[in-house]
Amino acid sequence: MNSGVLVSVVIPTYNAEKYINECLEASIRQSYRNIEILVVDDGSKDSTLEICKSYADRDPRIRLFTHENTGVSATRNRGIRHAKGDYIVFFDADDYPEDNLIQSYLEAKNQWKDKEVAFVVCGMFSDNIFNKYVEGTENLLESAHGYIRGENYLLVRSSAATLSWLKLFNFVTNKLYDLKTIKDNVILFDEDIAIGEDLKFNLDYLDSCDGYIGMINIPLYHYIKRGSSSLSISYHDGDIEDTKEIYRRLINWEAAQTGVTEDNVLLIKGIYITDWVSRLTALYEKHHRDELRPLVKKKLREELQSNEFRETLAEVYKAQKISRIRYYSLMIGSFEVFFFLRGIYQVLKG
Repeated sequence: MNSGVLVSVVIPTYNAEKYINECLEASIRQSYRNIEILVVDDGSKDSTLEICKSYADRDPRIRLFTHENTGVSATRNRGIRHAKGDYIVFFDADDYPEDNLIQSYLEAKNQWKDKEVAFVVCGMFSDNIFNKYVEGTENLLESAHGYIRGENYLLVRSSAATLSWLKLFNFVTNKLYDLKTIKDNVILFDEDIAIGEDLKFNLDYLDSCDGYIGMINIPLYHYIKRGSSSLSISYHDGDIEDTKEIYRRLINWEAAQTGVTEDNVLLIKGIYITDWVSRLTALYEKHHRDELRPLVKKKLREELQSNEFRETLAEVYKAQKISRIRYYSLMIGSFEVFFFLRGIYQVLKG
């Protein structure tokens, strides 16, 4: 492994005083030392900036930037513009990497030096600190399909469907990207959307380069769940249409890949339905007790009864990508019925 390779680490921060230390400590502990750490503060109102300044004073590899609050996409984009590395990774301030994450990325790249690799993906830990009774999970290629924990794999691009299903594709925080590819093609996060910006970035990136998807089949990045599902999903104007647009693109992109199967496309359609319903749920929870409830109720009914929703739902049910009770409660076409049954299920699940 060439220690002369510089890796840029971009960390956007906003009001992260309770957990930024853990992310920064894990970043400066990286076993691969030739890194620059670009911390971009998005106008924090707490002590986040002061904490980051103290770390920058301790470690010259940390470069600190700050600006008025503009959102995570604009904040990551500023990091990209200032990055000087050969490769780039993104960490979120409320998550943290394993100490050998970057070294593992570069060792995998060296292993595949004679192959063209678009980006490298690692497995993820999903750590639930909100509910101590819920065990964390590991997101990996599954042993049931012949994959071995700890091995590296070169995957064809149509494997994006499997990675999406395993919650490994749609993020940017578990990937190593070529920075020259990003800068030459002016690939940036879309600052006009509040949902799906990571997935859009990944598709923009893959549309700009060829090569396999490299997979390190061991979890090396900790995604931390700090709140309940209902608290973590908020609704912004345009979320439903943005969700539909990005998944239509992903479905078409997947369908165009060499070696794609019908099941690949159906996997993505199953995720599409799940995320579509999540956006509808967020809209309902935001307005079901205020004066906009009649308009929202009409909107939800139109979504559930649209041809696209019903046809996609029927496809994924036939392919056994959705449970029977969820399928029938959505096919009724009344979101309030679905929401009621969803509440019962959550109570029984504990």
